[in-house]
Amino acid sequence: MAKEKAVKAVEVIKQNLVIQNDYQNVITMGTTNNKMNQNFMLIVGNELQNGTTQKEAEYSMKSLLKDVNIRPIVLPNHVPSIPTACLIMQQFQAEIENIKASEILALAVRTLYDVKASGVKSAIAGCKTYAELDEKILTKKESQERDNKSKVKTDTKDLAKNITLEAVVDNLNEYLKAISIKDKKTTEPKKLYEVISKLYTIHKNSVPAESKVKA
Repeated sequence: MAKEKAVKAVEVIKQNLVIQNDYQNVITMGTTNNKMNQNFMLIVGNELQNGTTQKEAEYSMKSLLKDVNIRPIVLPNHVPSIPTACLIMQQFQAEIENIKASEILALAVRTLYDVKASGVKSAIAGCKTYAELDEKILTKKESQERDNKSKVKTDTKDLAKNITLEAVVDNLNEYLKAISIKDKKTTEPKKLYEVISKLYTIHKNSVPAESKVKA
């Protein structure tokens, strides 16, 4: 008998009617209505706190965008940042009326990138004004560069366990042979001095002290 093909189960994602009803109003009138966009973010944040998953919230919004020509300010891909945006709006209630919802979302995204989810509350609570938070939080590019540098340092420590000093010296020597060092300069002489000092220490450790020549 021929084997029956396994039927793949279709994932059913629950839609949130509260989010959908309010999002419909945002789509209809909220492109330039800043207060409506801010209120919608607060509604989504509240629903997420009450048990709606991010996936359900995104799906509830996405299903209403199929035939929409003018995209609203708040989009489904903003959902992961909305809880952070809500914290920002709650912390700076006195200022928030004159700040665009798009700017709040952008700062929320940056905050998540910079301090990660675990540090969001303390980062926001530690600022007295919206402007102070905006100034302290790194841009997405700056956060990525910092994280990449941190990763390189970690990777280097791991690699150092498996690389001999002799191999490092050999490669450095080959590099110096391959370039012209006659007029070569460095913009960071202090770092070069540190390296030379460390190499000199290793050299002293490796070569027995010469016996003093008697006169």
